[in-house]
Amino acid sequence: MKVYFHEIKDQELVYQFDESTSWVMEVVGALDERIDRIQRPPGWKPRSRPTQISFTLRRVDDLVHVSGKVKSQLFLLCSLCADPFHFPVNLQFHSMLTQSEMYAEAPRETSRKGSLHENPLKDNDEDDDSDLGPMTDFSASDFEVTVVKEPFANLKEILSEQIMLTIPMQPKPDMNGKGDCVKCGKPQAALQTKITESSGPLKENPFAVLKDYNKKKH
Repeated sequence: MKVYFHEIKDQELVYQFDESTSWVMEVVGALDERIDRIQRPPGWKPRSRPTQISFTLRRVDDLVHVSGKVKSQLFLLCSLCADPFHFPVNLQFHSMLTQSEMYAEAPRETSRKGSLHENPLKDNDEDDDSDLGPMTDFSASDFEVTVVKEPFANLKEILSEQIMLTIPMQPKPDMNGKGDCVKCGKPQAALQTKITESSGPLKENPFAVLKDYNKKKH
């Protein structure tokens, strides 16, 4: 879904979506992991799941401030045992868009200053039914500014990017007090040991031959 910049004014423009919105479920479902890893067939439809999405857009001079709230879940594969599990997504985000090239020359922050991502594994039901509060005035110094060529905010791309940022490098279900996987019941330590043993001996560092280079030179 595209919202053109000329439609965005200094007053908040709010959009709300749920699992009944086809493009939202396409974005969320495309991030699910599959054991077979084959290409999705024609006519593929994502698995339904409770989903709540809200976007708030507002223009500040030549900047478009986009904030959002996402609550859904992904179907991922455990990095320890490869069993599928439900990965909760519960986050808030803020970003700035502009077509002005002057921001391309500005130094970029090494971290996403102002990001309000919540811990996706934390249950936070206190504000499930609450809307995002009134937006305060933001400037380009508060958030990383993305310079775009097209004069619109692509909500589909923004949603996909923000959800991907919450996916850990090695996803796995929660562990109980004993350190056992709540999904398969297997101890995490044993699984890690098994993976290490199955990987075989470590290969020799290809750059090890350079360690004595300076000695030989002199």
